[in-house]
Amino acid sequence: VCSSDLLLSGGMDSALLLYLLLLEKITINSKTEITIFNVPNVKDDAAIHSLRIIRFLENYFSIKLNFKYTGDTTLPHYMIINQPAADIINTNMVDILYSGVNQNPPNFFMQGPYRRRPDMPTPPRYSYPFLKLYKTHILEIYKKYNILDLAYTTHSCTESPTDACRMCFQCVERKWAFNQLNIIDKAT
Repeated sequence: VCSSDLLLSGGMDSALLLYLLLLEKITINSKTEITIFNVPNVKDDAAIHSLRIIRFLENYFSIKLNFKYTGDTTLPHYMIINQPAADIINTNMVDILYSGVNQNPPNFFMQGPYRRRPDMPTPPRYSYPFLKLYKTHILEIYKKYNILDLAYTTHSCTESPTDACRMCFQCVERKWAFNQLNIIDKAT
C-alpha cells in the first residue's frame, strides 16, 4: 500500500488539493493511504481552520481522514511548511508529499511570499500539481467541481486567527481571485 500525504494549511490551495486527491482515491477505488499533516500555527489558528476542512470533506465523502500535527509552530510563516515537509520526507513517513503551492498573481501590486518557481526541478517524492497556476485557476477548479462551499470554508489570512485582516498578501490575493471571476466570497 502506497501513502500519499498532504500539508493542509486551512487555505484554498491545500483544501482543493485534498479534495482532488480524495476524489481520485474514491473514484478509482485506490488503496493508497492519505495522511493530512498540519503545522498548528498559533498566530493564524491553522489547526482550527484545517479541522474545519477535514470535517467538511469527511462529511462530503462519508469517510474518516487521518490527520496529524507536525512541525515547529514558532517558525515564521514563510518557513512553516518547508521544515515539516523536509522532516516528513527525510524520515520516510510517506511515498509522495503533495503541496498546493501556486504562483503569485501576474503583475500584482503587492510583494507576496516566496513561491516555488515553476522552472525549478521538483525534488523526488514531492508533487506540486498547482505549481503553474494562479489563485484564479484554483477558484475556477472549485467552480468546475461545484464545491464553492469548500472554498468558503477555507481561511487564507495569516495575520488573524478568526476574520480576514484584508491587508496581508494572502487576503488581498484571495480577494483578487474572487473579483477576477466575479464570485462573491461568502467566507468574508
